[in-house]
Amino acid sequence: MPEIEHMNNEVLNRVPAEFRPLLNLEHLTTWTLDRQREHNADHGDYEAVRALFQTVLRSQHVEGDGKWSARRRARKVERHLNRLVKASRDQAQAAEGLRTAYADHVRTVAALPGQRAAKAKAKADRRDQVGAFAKKSLNKTLGAMAPQPDSDTEENEETAGQSTAKASGGRTVRGVNDLFERKGA
Repeated sequence: MPEIEHMNNEVLNRVPAEFRPLLNLEHLTTWTLDRQREHNADHGDYEAVRALFQTVLRSQHVEGDGKWSARRRARKVERHLNRLVKASRDQAQAAEGLRTAYADHVRTVAALPGQRAAKAKAKADRRDQVGAFAKKSLNKTLGAMAPQPDSDTEENEETAGQSTAKASGGRTVRGVNDLFERKGA
């Protein structure tokens, strides 16, 4: 059964043999549809019995009764019939809910490996993109920090990567420090 391929065999062995077929979606569908038919038939029977009791009990007038006395007496019996009607309707809905919830569960479990593989691929792609971005950034940084060949034999103490400009004396200026006359050292 493909529905239970991810189940632990130890757990599966603890399930009574008569209920194991219900773990197959086709068997469960058949079983729940049978339960729904039974509960819907019971629902119809309970409604008919409730209508019968309402008619008979509400028509029992005893000498000295008020206007609503028979109805109040009948409600004590009708309350239990109303609960039967509601319970049968709820059971039919619960059987349908069981079938749809299990079908969704089986679909979800079957789709998990594919979803996890796609998520892992997306994560690896993001990691590769970040790696490529970091590599590009490092290459730019290394290129900017590499010593530039100077036409002058002067020693430059400015940060690498700054563009050179010609100052008003024909000197090459790479940074703010080159604008001032420095003596010594």
